[in-house]
Amino acid sequence: MSSVPRVCNQETERVDAIIVGLGPAGATALRLLGEAGLRVVGLDRANFPRTKACGGGLSSRATSFLPKGWDRIPHTVSTGVHLVYDIQPPVLFDMGIPIAYQFDRRDLDAFLVESAKSTGGEILLGTNVRLLEWKEGKFRLTCDPQRSYESRFLIAADGVTSSVLRFLVNTESDGLKEIARERKRPLWMYPASEMEIQSQTPPRTSDVLIDLSAVPGGYAWSFAKRDGKKNIGVVGFLKPLKRPLETLRSFLDTFPEKDGNRYEPAFGPATWLIPNYSRFKGHGKIPGLFLIGDAGAMVDPFLGEGIYYAMLSASRAVSEILQHTQSPEEASQSYSRWVYRSIFREFSYAQKLASVIYRFPGVYFRLVQKYPQVLSIYASVMTGKRDYRSFSRVIGKNLLKLPFRGVFKKLRPDKLI
Repeated sequence: MSSVPRVCNQETERVDAIIVGLGPAGATALRLLGEAGLRVVGLDRANFPRTKACGGGLSSRATSFLPKGWDRIPHTVSTGVHLVYDIQPPVLFDMGIPIAYQFDRRDLDAFLVESAKSTGGEILLGTNVRLLEWKEGKFRLTCDPQRSYESRFLIAADGVTSSVLRFLVNTESDGLKEIARERKRPLWMYPASEMEIQSQTPPRTSDVLIDLSAVPGGYAWSFAKRDGKKNIGVVGFLKPLKRPLETLRSFLDTFPEKDGNRYEPAFGPATWLIPNYSRFKGHGKIPGLFLIGDAGAMVDPFLGEGIYYAMLSASRAVSEILQHTQSPEEASQSYSRWVYRSIFREFSYAQKLASVIYRFPGVYFRLVQKYPQVLSIYASVMTGKRDYRSFSRVIGKNLLKLPFRGVFKKLRPDKLI
């Protein structure tokens, strides 16, 4: 599925847009711009298919951004949430409808790149950015092999450690210099670790397992994949995990299928970084620049979901480019306003929710024990029927109904953060 780069050409090619990074965000942007008839070039340092450390869970609301044929990619369907806390009996709530689709990122990402390629966009894989500058209202990019492109629009979709931002912080933009300063501060990113295991125990593929007691200030998860595989991972949101791989191994030691050596690693463990949106100030700083997906801190701080927001931000960036083709500044400013007023505002509610639930997981679990239907709110967010603001209100109202007397005692205060 890889694309072979053309023969070296020293001349600068002028295109309507340049896209750096071809994960779900970049591939979606490339496909949509190609379908609109624009001349676009997309590049990625990897060759596809490629292994990607990621839970691989795609909320059902995200399927509206997928190209036709996505349902033929091998996957499992999650319809329920399985909540675990310490030695308490777990709580399971099954919605009976798809709330998430569990993919192998090798399959999903390769499909998205091929779909983008079919629209006529130029794709360069196994390609590194050698030079990137912004001058006189245009982006000039040089990559391997010596190819040069020029455009008034640049979409950065190259992850939390974005090479685009590393190049552009040397421009005259004070805003991007502010990003460079923020990246040196604590709490800029949160590490997550994951391992894929091959289980010999038939899994309940319909369940998304969330363990609230395995990670201080966060959670551990198990997503059932096809062919008996499971993605097992950990993440902390109240503060970064100092030793994420050790936390993952500790979780695996308590994981039910550890008993009897009934599983073996399929890949990993691996660690990746989740951006903290509240520390990110980079949107709208350079006319024509769009930061999407992880490069634009588009990961929600409660569930850690990123693929949906990657494709959502890509779709919005493309919409702004098509609407303001002659005005890169208006396009990027309009996109920036949308990010801060819509996405980051939503994330602020998700962060408040995380600060309560992950600080007092035992209390939240007690709430779910008494009102299992609360788990349906997880599902309603993932299906797009509810947002985090209404989620927070429902949780708050139900917490007030709890008989708090004795709750902390019953759920072991030492387990609370």
